[in-house]
Amino acid sequence: MSERQYYVQSLIEIDEQREIAYRYLSDFAANRTTWYRDPKKTNLAMLLKKDVVMFAARGVATAEEFVIEAFRACESSSEETVIGNTWQAVVAAISSDTLDTGDMMTVRDGALYVCELKSQTNTVNSSSFPQELRELKDKCAAQKRFKRASNQDVLPAFCILKEKKPIDEMRTYRTSERDQANKDIDGFCYRYLAGPAFWQWLTGFDSVEGLVEDPSRIDTGDVASARKECMERLLQEMNDALNQRFLPRSIAGVLRLKRMLHEPKQ
Repeated sequence: MSERQYYVQSLIEIDEQREIAYRYLSDFAANRTTWYRDPKKTNLAMLLKKDVVMFAARGVATAEEFVIEAFRACESSSEETVIGNTWQAVVAAISSDTLDTGDMMTVRDGALYVCELKSQTNTVNSSSFPQELRELKDKCAAQKRFKRASNQDVLPAFCILKEKKPIDEMRTYRTSERDQANKDIDGFCYRYLAGPAFWQWLTGFDSVEGLVEDPSRIDTGDVASARKECMERLLQEMNDALNQRFLPRSIAGVLRLKRMLHEPKQ
């Protein structure tokens, strides 16, 4: 194959990878449309699970403002899991020797890497991170129990999709004397990949933006109108609930509504 032929072939492969990404992201939009239109998933009860006092302390003063802010918080929480699963499927689909079987696994440098994939660093916190590592350690142990050709190494990798700084380094989890609950993962070594380093490692692209060159090619369907309709429905649900109980359309009224709905029935 000539240098020009190789170049043309590479461009074709890149276009194919991007088409795969657009297809999965279109499916994500369809998923969100379904979520917005499902009253069992998006309803007033869902909003009232949020900390009303916290919103008040943030300057939210009316019931309408609460609905808007609480809706965005619920929406973000729901999206985080779905977009994480979407990106995992995209990466597995466009990366050679990579499988998405619920857990993402890839063969690199002769070793099988079991990957824990997170969309961004704030997806986990100091309390949840040890459990994430414990699960990663257990997944590696499960894979090691299978016989592998040529005694193939099974290695753990903790991966972050969105991070400006490229990071590719070995890390070791260390516990303090007071951290008895996590002694079982003390000394656990894993490869930490973030941002451009992760993308280059698996896909050859440098980032999400490098892969999704033209976001306008994502078929979003009627997700925008579904979101607008959902917001209008939630605002109506709030107004109806307050009116039925003769409560004011203030944040104080919202707090009283939450208490009334959660009072045990006699």
